[in-house]
Amino acid sequence: MNSDNVCKTVLPSGLRILTERVPHVRSVSLGVWVEAGSRDEYLPHRGIIHFIEHMLFKGTARRTAYDIAYSLESVGGQLDAFTGRDVTCFFARCLDEHVSIALDVLGDMLAHSLFDPEAIEREKGVVLEEIRNVEDTPDDLIHDIIGKSVWGDHPVGSPILGAQETVGGFRREDLVQHIREFYTSGNVVVAAAGSLEHDAFVEAVARSIVLPESPRFPRSRTAPPVCPGRAQHVDKKIGQTHVCLGATAFSYNDRRRFDLLAANTILGGGMSSRLFQEVRERLGLAYSIYSYVEMLGDTGLFGAYLACEEAQAYRSTALVCDEFRRIKTEGVTEVEVENAKAQLKGGLVIGLEGMSKRMSRLAKQEIYFGSYQTVTDALTEIDAVTCEGVVEVCRSILDPERFHLVTVGPEADGVPQALERI
Repeated sequence: MNSDNVCKTVLPSGLRILTERVPHVRSVSLGVWVEAGSRDEYLPHRGIIHFIEHMLFKGTARRTAYDIAYSLESVGGQLDAFTGRDVTCFFARCLDEHVSIALDVLGDMLAHSLFDPEAIEREKGVVLEEIRNVEDTPDDLIHDIIGKSVWGDHPVGSPILGAQETVGGFRREDLVQHIREFYTSGNVVVAAAGSLEHDAFVEAVARSIVLPESPRFPRSRTAPPVCPGRAQHVDKKIGQTHVCLGATAFSYNDRRRFDLLAANTILGGGMSSRLFQEVRERLGLAYSIYSYVEMLGDTGLFGAYLACEEAQAYRSTALVCDEFRRIKTEGVTEVEVENAKAQLKGGLVIGLEGMSKRMSRLAKQEIYFGSYQTVTDALTEIDAVTCEGVVEVCRSILDPERFHLVTVGPEADGVPQALERI
């Protein structure tokens, strides 16, 4: 495959390598994407994929934890990682002359980490503090709770960090077993964007990232069910009531994804959105208010979040639900849709001025679509969004029977009844 300076090679081992050459820059962003996320964990091991991400930075047979950190920082680069519901990504950004260093370090981490028992016990403390930090941060905690509510007992909705009781019980053999299962050539995508040549990069990857062979998705994945809506409250002695409404939405592969993204932009995707203008600008009821979309390989989530004083929680939530109902019954204007499309196109094109965004886009398209969509094709799809398409997705998703409501903080009277207004 070769399009838009994008090339793809699949090694005999099954490892997929994608590059995008950008001649006018001197840097390279590269990532090793493992198709293993929190959705691939069994109940006793919730949080173990994220814990493994931490542990791969704690030392190999060749490098101490300090050596790993120093390797790229000493030449002006960066090395980091994140865990999602579907994937784990280890990524680096460096000057083009240091790509071989980045690949050597990443390959060493993925294939030769020690999982020293003492380091495991220390890192348990770090991750437990990370979990406590989320529990003490209501605008983070509420998104964990809404995911669990929307997706129910399906593992895709479980908190990515796990829970204190599961993390505390991890054993070295548990980590090693998960590495053997998921960190294999057929389950990994290596993507890079910037100042590089594809063939030379492929050779460097083949030398540095050597993993056991296995097919993609060692564990079968099933899509989560659609759970009936419900309301729940988590009482915390804090100064605001935090509110999140959410419902199951579309996956990356759904043809209506750009209609949904446009609807999200109109409702709460920026300062000119309906929710921001009504709740914050016109009435001054909340400082923070927005809507958002999360898309995965086989499901998605649409949500809206706000935080306000307890006395205004019902009114603010009711206004959000009123906007949901209004967009379904009264529709959207051509001006709103054109503005939303301009925002989506601007976000896409401006984002691609950064190599990290280009690298991430390469990997996600391979993981979720198995092919590359040119920027021109994506812009064409955005241009095809219509008022009718936006209203159709809103009528599909904004169903009061499917909506979940979570509040965190002081319990405000009557908030769940606001859902009746959708």
